[in-house]
Amino acid sequence: MHGNHRNQMLTPRCVVCGKVVALRVDPEDSERWRSGGALIQDAFVDSTGVPYLDAAERELLISGTCGDCWKLLCPSDPARYQ
Repeated sequence: MHGNHRNQMLTPRCVVCGKVVALRVDPEDSERWRSGGALIQDAFVDSTGVPYLDAAERELLISGTCGDCWKLLCPSDPARYQ
């Protein structure tokens, strides 16, 4: 638990560009998140509480959108929406 046994391979595919990303996770962390026992930002952390999946990797698991596509679809600069 808490990132100590990262022996489960997840291979989510971006629904926008089709890129596949390989993520090694602790199966217990994955199950806690999938079962609703923990929010994603709290589920994939090491024993010290530091996340081992970055925000883009977590978003890929949540929405199926990779970090590159997320930046294109949801730019941080509000002026780019006009």
